[in-house]
Amino acid sequence: MTPFDEETAKFALSQLLRSCGTMEQLLEGLNDSKGSVAAEVHAIRKLGKSLRGGFALFRLEKTSAREIQAVGRLLADSRDAVSRLSTWEKMSFENDDSIHPPIAELLNQQVHSAAQRPPAEAVAWCIDRVIIAKKNLESLTAEETLAERLALGLKKLNNRIIKRCRDLNHGGEEEFHDARKALKAYIGALGFLPENSCALDPRMIELAERLGDENDLATLSSWLEQHGFTERFAPALWEEIGKSRSKLRKSAMRDAKKILTPPKEEP
Repeated sequence: MTPFDEETAKFALSQLLRSCGTMEQLLEGLNDSKGSVAAEVHAIRKLGKSLRGGFALFRLEKTSAREIQAVGRLLADSRDAVSRLSTWEKMSFENDDSIHPPIAELLNQQVHSAAQRPPAEAVAWCIDRVIIAKKNLESLTAEETLAERLALGLKKLNNRIIKRCRDLNHGGEEEFHDARKALKAYIGALGFLPENSCALDPRMIELAERLGDENDLATLSSWLEQHGFTERFAPALWEEIGKSRSKLRKSAMRDAKKILTPPKEEP
């Protein structure tokens, strides 16, 4: 368990509270957005993922972290639409003239539709979630010191990564999704600690990005099925997606094994 003093814990707490304030401001900005709503929503959801890691650091996963998760889910349509289009464009799939145009145009249409500002009532509900999350953090009991809570929270996050990396050997859809969430939470949590207080293994960042790419393809696959572009009607497309996902999964499993292998000590 990484030792922390109260000063470090208070620093993390203050950073977390400050980031909550930033999220409130970003949400309020949606009501009179003059720029790209999609970009603003992306910033909010990205910050939200870090916040969830920060709250898990203080062992508030079942309270504050879930409040922030609800915000991300409410705003998911906008970001998901952009992500699907981006993933499709990266694939550069144009092997079937009968499939490419309708998919591309539908994805573009949904991006434009998702660019609308969310209703003010929805934004207000999101802000309430952030306020409640902050109050939970501010009202932590004195049953243990903040430093103790922080150390236990970080240990739990680290243990979860180890478990999720081992689970990747099963190769199931849920295992890859859970591993990505565990890595995002851990990486987000470390961002609230003082610089150099806890080293982040760069291999975790690489694995998280690889799992993110795989998740993007999974999300696009689900959308394709829901809109009728199944393997029956687009076999070449599904073959390409299958190959890409298989390659990413194999790479992810190799990266996970590296994380599970302790670094060799220098003589």
